Amino acid sequence: MEKDSHIKIFLDSIEVPLKLGLLPHEHNKPQRVLVTAEVYADPSTYLQEVSPETIIDYAVLYKGITSWADRPHAQLIEDYLKELLDLCFSSASVTAARLSIKKADIFGENQGAGIEVFTHREDWPGHLSKSA
Repeated sequence: MEKDSHIKIFLDSIEVPLKLGLLPHEHNKPQRVLVTAEVYADPSTYLQEVSPETIIDYAVLYKGITSWADRPHAQLIEDYLKELLDLCFSSASVTAARLSIKKADIFGENQGAGIEVFTHREDWPGHLSKSA
């Protein structure tokens, strides 16, 4: 049976205004985007070895996400998702990540659409250059 225990470190619904989208009306002004990031670690190793120097620091993820607000217009939400996956797996302790990025008001107030991924480190192509 596959082991399913894990520890989860997360950021929930971080709001950031992004210039994002393919449609012409999305080019006019930033739109409200909500980002949730969950990273997972093996509790048997992470909790045994955790210290201020080795923690999975959610502040690093938060700073990465909120820095997007200063960027020029991007067409694809997937570009932000790939970047966030790379950032998550930059911590050697992260074994998996679940990320969602949602345009919160794309179809009207609080009517959102977006993208979500759950992947293990070994399944993310960027892990080869980020781990070791």
